Amino acid sequence: MKKLELTLDENTAFQPLERVLKNSLGLTKRQIRQAKFRETGICINGKKQRISYVGTPGEVLTVCLEERSENTGKVLPQQGELEILYEDPDILAVNKPAGMPCHPGRGHYLDSLGNLAAGLFEKRGEPCPVRIIGRLDKDTSGVVILAKNQAAGARLGEQKTKGIFRKEYIGLVQGQLKESEGRIREPIGKIPGEKLKMQVTPEGKPADTSYQALKCLENGTLTRWEIFTGRTHQIRVHMAWLGHPLFGDPIYGTGENPYFPGLALHCAKAVFLQPFTGDKVMIQAPAKGWSEDLKDWVSQNTGTDPEDSGQE
Repeated sequence: MKKLELTLDENTAFQPLERVLKNSLGLTKRQIRQAKFRETGICINGKKQRISYVGTPGEVLTVCLEERSENTGKVLPQQGELEILYEDPDILAVNKPAGMPCHPGRGHYLDSLGNLAAGLFEKRGEPCPVRIIGRLDKDTSGVVILAKNQAAGARLGEQKTKGIFRKEYIGLVQGQLKESEGRIREPIGKIPGEKLKMQVTPEGKPADTSYQALKCLENGTLTRWEIFTGRTHQIRVHMAWLGHPLFGDPIYGTGENPYFPGLALHCAKAVFLQPFTGDKVMIQAPAKGWSEDLKDWVSQNTGTDPEDSGQE
């Protein structure tokens, strides 16, 4: 159950509660419809009121948004270790290790991030559907944000659509980049007959990736990315198309990584607004699987210090 509270002032009083619920609390028609049929769904000073009620300054509006539980059973709870980077009543942020899928699937029905998150919520006595906002590929490590209630999930989803919710990635690509920075706007679509592999194709969906070279290595480049669309394997596809596949990528490159095992791609930072307070939240995650010299360089030059995660 998520409880919202608002003290009416000169900007929210003298108008129907339905308008306040939509404009000031950002509730959808469905959320308002569900709340108004509950005994304590929509109240003024603790007393149930109709959405046509016109309030006065100083009155306290409370809304209880009940969580739907029909999705809870779809992810089987499992106990395990999660590296929690940040948490508040509405959000859980974790540092996902490489090799762990976000959602249960073939070969990973019990060891996904979703399973472990469901297990954590169950252990705390607060089971709720697992809502991952912007998943990562199985082999990509880094920041993953989970919404702990339906309203928070909807608002974070809206932030993604508007470009307010942003993620920053770091990784290692093969070869030296010709330009120190650039932007790739090439559509991405499926390869016919392939289950996983994507490609740059005119028939694909729009995809937008910016990149910046951070450090030239002996046979590669440490690179930073921000993506403005959410296509499958977007960074990996775009960099392979550019002629610089990521180290450790078995699908779009050779699969070899001379620096450390696995895919050299890590979500180092997520920035968004707390869905109800509007405070800016910045979450940072260290690249745990990377070699120590690379981790130190990234920490010193990109500001990925987990101690700086939190609200600003």
